[in-house]
Amino acid sequence: MYVTQKSTGLVCPKDAGDVVERKSRRGTAFYGCANYPDCDFVLWNKPVLEPCPQCQSTFLVEKVTKRHGRQLLCNTEGCDDVRTEELTTA
Repeated sequence: MYVTQKSTGLVCPKDAGDVVERKSRRGTAFYGCANYPDCDFVLWNKPVLEPCPQCQSTFLVEKVTKRHGRQLLCNTEGCDDVRTEELTTA
């Protein structure tokens, strides 16, 4: 069975492959390199094609929680850039 992979438009920082959306065994979405198993790059939070203003990383990740709302975080180790947006209840 062939499953089409949904591209995120992000280039893998490890081997310059395409980062695609995948589903885990439990049905949770995650984002990994299309060159798996040759490349093991994985993100559990949705990547956003926006550079980090602090460290100039090429992308941020989006994390949504009930407590903090929508957060844009830098995925680079050592960088602590966080932007928070409140979720509106409708």
